[in-house]
Amino acid sequence: MRSRHLKLVPQAAVDAGIVHLRDGAVVLYKRSASGRWQARYKLDDAKWHRLSTKQVNVQYAGEVACDAYDRARFLREANVPVTTRRFDAVANLAIGDLEQQLAAGSGKSVYHSYIAAIKRYLIPYFGKYNINTIGYEQLKAFDVWRKQQMGKQPVKSTVTTHNSALNRVFDEAVKRGWLGAGQLPQPLNTGSEGKARETFTIAEYKSLTAFMVRWCKKGHMEKTKQMRELLRDYVLILANTGMRHGTEALGLKWRDIAWTVKKGERYIQITVNGKTGKRELIAYHHTEDYLKRIAERDANLKDKSFDDILKHKLDLPVFRLASGAETKSLNGSFRHLMRDSGLDKNRDVKSKRTLYSLRHYYAHKVLLEGRFDVYTLATQMGTSVKMIEQHYGHLTATLRADVIAGKRHVKVADGER
Repeated sequence: MRSRHLKLVPQAAVDAGIVHLRDGAVVLYKRSASGRWQARYKLDDAKWHRLSTKQVNVQYAGEVACDAYDRARFLREANVPVTTRRFDAVANLAIGDLEQQLAAGSGKSVYHSYIAAIKRYLIPYFGKYNINTIGYEQLKAFDVWRKQQMGKQPVKSTVTTHNSALNRVFDEAVKRGWLGAGQLPQPLNTGSEGKARETFTIAEYKSLTAFMVRWCKKGHMEKTKQMRELLRDYVLILANTGMRHGTEALGLKWRDIAWTVKKGERYIQITVNGKTGKRELIAYHHTEDYLKRIAERDANLKDKSFDDILKHKLDLPVFRLASGAETKSLNGSFRHLMRDSGLDKNRDVKSKRTLYSLRHYYAHKVLLEGRFDVYTLATQMGTSVKMIEQHYGHLTATLRADVIAGKRHVKVADGER
């Protein structure tokens, strides 16, 4: 029996290798090097959509093509994309967009983490899936696979980063018409609660700063002495600004530092580019001394006054050696400092302090001393109030008992105050 789709088609058209169906909306055709029928169909978007019927028999090919056409019309009416792409293809487009924004200077530092998550976890697992077939079951299975790959349950902050990266890929698919907004799956977050961040007590910090005065003058090589001098000021500036090590601090340039005046008082204002984009923070007053010390060691700056350096907005890195060379070895030098100072002597590997601990010291000190409220602290540090509460919630009422309880009252004749 002839197919219902072909009953009016002249044999000559079949022999010529091109067949029109559904009043021309569906077309079968053959490529010169293949005996199988290809198809294309047009919807109300006025675009041709193509597929391979994988059929040699023209009747079967017509059935496949017209069924695909009917299904596509249904999806079109339901506002669901007709065509889609594999996850890895869309993911690579998303990576390209993130890299382009970073290169243009408009991207956020966290984009590096998104790219790493996409390459290391998302593409290896979801790569061969069509982007519109990923749902709850696939996300649950991914969660199990990721835990196996890491050898542990990731903390919530890590899962949040992965989810943000995954949403970047989904957004790319929606933007290009390969996924409907109504098809977006809801990422899961079964991550474990993070541990309290490693920090320094106020007593430990005072011990560290006193030790660095002697330690930075020692070293068998000139470069070692320069590294230690730079590290000393780097540590002090991190602890007095709350900026992030690496992503914010190491990219700092003299043009990013300026004086700002309020009610006749000058303050050091530093513009950093971090996870949440650019922000301005105010440094403790004595940060000026540490910045001046760095400038006085720099051969290109030592003859200029501190005010002139800030005034001329110099495009030079702040944290570089006296020789003018930049360094990426501050982490290693800090580990040596912790070893030599003995401050991490009784700590296991996982609980040893890092340069990032100085940011946490800053937050601890502000909260313990009650210098300003948590909302101001969140703005200063470029994070959310929720993150402050999550990571520093162990600063309980007991630790601030002296502030909460107020001054001890005395009994008076007419009662108590």
